[in-house]
Amino acid sequence: MIVAVLGTGQRGRDIAQRCVRAGHEVRLRGTDASDVMDRVDEIRHALNGDVSAGIDGTTGLESAVSGSDIVIDATDGGTDSHREVVAETETMVEAETLIAVSDTSLSVTAVATGLRSPDRAVGLNLVDPPDGAIVEVVIAEQTTAATRDRATDFVAGLDASPVVVRDTPGFAALRLELATIAEAVRMVEDRVAGVRDIDRTFERGQSDRDGPLVRADRHGLETVITALEDLAERLDERFEPPPLLRRKVEDGQLGVVTGEGFYVWEDGTPIAGADPDPDVPTRGSESEFR
Repeated sequence: MIVAVLGTGQRGRDIAQRCVRAGHEVRLRGTDASDVMDRVDEIRHALNGDVSAGIDGTTGLESAVSGSDIVIDATDGGTDSHREVVAETETMVEAETLIAVSDTSLSVTAVATGLRSPDRAVGLNLVDPPDGAIVEVVIAEQTTAATRDRATDFVAGLDASPVVVRDTPGFAALRLELATIAEAVRMVEDRVAGVRDIDRTFERGQSDRDGPLVRADRHGLETVITALEDLAERLDERFEPPPLLRRKVEDGQLGVVTGEGFYVWEDGTPIAGADPDPDVPTRGSESEFR
């Protein structure tokens, strides 16, 4: 299968790498030639330096998408930008080519309005990329059952599990991720438990499963706030960023990038919780965790 991936940012790189690993012929398209080739080299390096890996880079849109079975738009930009990209792409591909959008901040339905045949549009979002075992298949209002089935078959061919979700703000994975992080932050704020113990409760002995506060630090606390604010605006106040999260960002505690967030980090490893554990009330006193 020929897969055209548009965009050389992290999303584009992760998608391209996953498709190459699955044995597809991938064409990675970006606007800067040196950036494109850097990404191709990174993907080949991730695949143990295999220069025969089925990936090529190009700056030409037509050379990327012509003859492709699926085009995945992982470019940066807002709805209008993505709508223009898919509209131009549609003039260069066959009628049966799937057109997918990979951006958790956008409505696939809104982007699909730029197509003459919007029934071919679908969203594809890697969960925990690049090696996550789940890919969201986002069903726009225009998506047909045939398009949905072809998209889920494509995802299954990536050795991943397709999760079909409706085109709603945050979809499924991001919405659950942010809700979990926000509640964990509130638990720290309310002194329910310490940072490490909250994460241990979530991990429940699974060594390969990071807790929500570790993940928040890895995402970057500024990024988490931005995503929460977006969902709070598009959904409701459940996603309003907790005050503690805002205070940490104001104090420059942004997570891994600054070496401190909810954890103190060294060489990419959390070594201690940055916030103290709750105090133990003195027996017989009326003090409470505050």
